[in-house]
Amino acid sequence: MTTPPDMADRHARVLARLTELGLALAEQTFEDAQGAETPAARIESVKAFHTVSRTVRQCVALEARLARQQAQDAGEAARSPAAAQKPGGVDISRRIVAVRDAMTRVIWHEAEDDDTAAWLEEALEEDLLESCRSDHFCAEPLDDHIARLCLELGLPEEAALNWRDLPQAPERLKPDDDDDDEADEDDDEGADDEPATSTDPPRSPPPEAPPPEPRSSA
Repeated sequence: MTTPPDMADRHARVLARLTELGLALAEQTFEDAQGAETPAARIESVKAFHTVSRTVRQCVALEARLARQQAQDAGEAARSPAAAQKPGGVDISRRIVAVRDAMTRVIWHEAEDDDTAAWLEEALEEDLLESCRSDHFCAEPLDDHIARLCLELGLPEEAALNWRDLPQAPERLKPDDDDDDEADEDDDEGADDEPATSTDPPRSPPPEAPPPEPRSSA
């Protein structure tokens, strides 16, 4: 529980004053013990010194504890604004783009084949989709984010440390682009199967030959 600053300061002043008073009283009882004229008086002074000195030790311990608590409260107060501030849409988008760029470089550098790379990319997208909803999505540094994802996906740590030196991942066709290409190919094949039609105008029939003239009799 965080102690209010004014209360903590007051407690510190009280403990400091009690420590001073207790130390003065301990010194007095010590002098009384040394100047005691009878053994009984000396024993009483020693008992008083033991009680007062224990009180002084407790005050000193409480002062140290209060100082630690104040340092802890100050650290929590310094961290709480950043922790309570949720990342905005722009920050989340930038982090997703940066993580996707870094991880795809690592994936395509370390994957044994295209199928493995595709599987790792799918796992990456699922993780981004789930983790971006967290309030702490942008809290850790980018390199720590990359290293953690590489560890979760079973990718080498060396690649996670050197991802900036790796080449960019090759561009892959989207599923819609693949469907469009296949549809274009099907249209081309269908056009080859259709019979060719001529666009020339129809030809007129040849003129009929005139009937033969009758022969004259000799």
